[in-house]
Amino acid sequence: MRHFYLGAEHLFIAMLELKGSVAGSILQDHGLTPEYVIDAIRRKVGKGSKHRLWAGIPNTPRADVLLGIANDLALENGREEINERDLLIALLEEEDSIAVRVLKALGMGDTKALAESARTYTLNHDSQRPYVRVDFSPEFEANHNLTKDQLFILRRMFYGYAQIRVEKRLTGGYSKATLLVVTPIHGDNRTDSSVVVKIDQQDIILDEAQRYESHIKGTLPALTARLEDRPVAPETSDLAGIKYTLVAGHDQLPHDLRAVLREWTPNQLGQWLQRELFPSFGRIWWQQKRPFRFQVWREYDWLLPPVLTLESIRDRQIPQPGHVLKFPMKRTKLHGLEYGDIVAVENFTVHKVYAERNTIQLAIGHGTDSATAYKIEVRGLDLTKDTYYRGEVVDSMIGRIYKTRNEQLIHAMRALEPDFDIQTEKISTGNTLIEKLPNPIIAYEELLDQYVNGALSTIHGDMHLGNIMIGPGNSAFLIDFAHTRDGHTAFDWATLEISLLSELVMPTLGETWEDARLALLYLIPFNVSQPLPFLNPATVDALQVVHAVREIAHECLASADHWTEYYIALAFAALRAMTWETMSIGSRRLMYLVSALAMHEIRTRFRASSETDTPSPDETDVTTRSSPLF
Repeated sequence: MRHFYLGAEHLFIAMLELKGSVAGSILQDHGLTPEYVIDAIRRKVGKGSKHRLWAGIPNTPRADVLLGIANDLALENGREEINERDLLIALLEEEDSIAVRVLKALGMGDTKALAESARTYTLNHDSQRPYVRVDFSPEFEANHNLTKDQLFILRRMFYGYAQIRVEKRLTGGYSKATLLVVTPIHGDNRTDSSVVVKIDQQDIILDEAQRYESHIKGTLPALTARLEDRPVAPETSDLAGIKYTLVAGHDQLPHDLRAVLREWTPNQLGQWLQRELFPSFGRIWWQQKRPFRFQVWREYDWLLPPVLTLESIRDRQIPQPGHVLKFPMKRTKLHGLEYGDIVAVENFTVHKVYAERNTIQLAIGHGTDSATAYKIEVRGLDLTKDTYYRGEVVDSMIGRIYKTRNEQLIHAMRALEPDFDIQTEKISTGNTLIEKLPNPIIAYEELLDQYVNGALSTIHGDMHLGNIMIGPGNSAFLIDFAHTRDGHTAFDWATLEISLLSELVMPTLGETWEDARLALLYLIPFNVSQPLPFLNPATVDALQVVHAVREIAHECLASADHWTEYYIALAFAALRAMTWETMSIGSRRLMYLVSALAMHEIRTRFRASSETDTPSPDETDVTTRSSPLF
């Protein structure tokens, strides 16, 4: 951490690092894992300067006080050397160190009681945790085998149980997170209620726990999913785990909305969204509708690929950078950057750490907020020597440009095997309703600087079908709060529409570009409430659910019928989805066209510029015409 001194916080971390320690055991008895507390202390303290200003590692005055108190405790007990228990009692009784302040912030307010507990605490187990047997139900398919690291996390999470049974894997979203339904079982074969376990990268899980405390804990309905314990994040693994409690029936395992997609009719699904999901969370989340004027980039730049990917330069003689990027930053400064240019990045915040790839992601933003902008990925680091953690501000880093955002978008488009020129400003739709649409991988730039008069509320941040759960009596739950924050209300519903278009609408048409263009024959009149073509009844039925989402979104708009803010959210949510390799190629092709159509709507029906501007002929709105399609 580049701290050239020894303070109370370092002593406490050392105690927590000891296997089978009194400090670690007491915290675990109170629901806090040592790893979680260590991470919180490191975030609170921050890193020191790269420049060493003195020799040696001196003690801070507070560390000397603590060691003095611990020495007195040892002498009182007839010992000449202090032990861990002495030091822990001294730290808890002194009360004013950073370590104790972090404990209080995590809910451990009565440190005096903790100190008394430390005096008499008896370790009744050794440093090795007992083996927790992991069984699998018949529903857990053979191809869903868990890795060694995932099994290790599960055993750590359910310490104290004799065994656990993994019931099934939830479908989850488009990330690499693993979502499981797990039933804990005691030694006498008593079972506790099933819970949902999420296993993902440590930084993501620890950040999700913090978001839950900040945005979610006090705003949930009485009967819904909650985080049961603090996350488990052992230092011997890059993974961490977290548990969600669920209210489920006696013989009913929780299931997500994707699982009933083929069981419910579109009408049932739409009514459930309007009558169960939205009322359950609407009052305390989406219907807050606080006025929110923002520049688009502040809320939506983070959805796009990194603006730059840099190769870290670690030569002894670092070349003079030709460009310096720092906030406030104009995107015009990025346009001239090319492969091989030397760039210095100053005062960016660490957004993600990919230890297995020796890569970090920097961004402009405060703390670990999801809505960070201007992401820059830096690869080629040696993370075995240099430590980075989420929320850390990096003073300066120099690298050579390896890839730009535009290159990544073009690469994502080429993976879709387009049958048209992807570098033209306009793309052909192949139908007469709207002959040309803006090319979204070019047109997104002009949108980022626009201002939006929208609504602000607590949002889920990743509201797709896999994160919406169904409980007893068809009640509604939400899980996975990794992106929850106060943000643009329309984003949640645009995200859900993208999920429905991908998994419910597009499968009724096919996978080809022609199938994706056929979807436009439905979406263009759908946007303006005109009759839909009845070429494919299944597509028309599927769009009923999207219509239900639009009706909910209408209630969340800052101004009635002013849909600019929704189409902004839809354009960028679709453009992001176009890059997801976990989504089918047909759905990604549709996402490209959905983004293009949303941008067309913004340019024409909801034009943000002055009233004197007139759109070009090929940007005119869809016209109502007699056609055998309707």
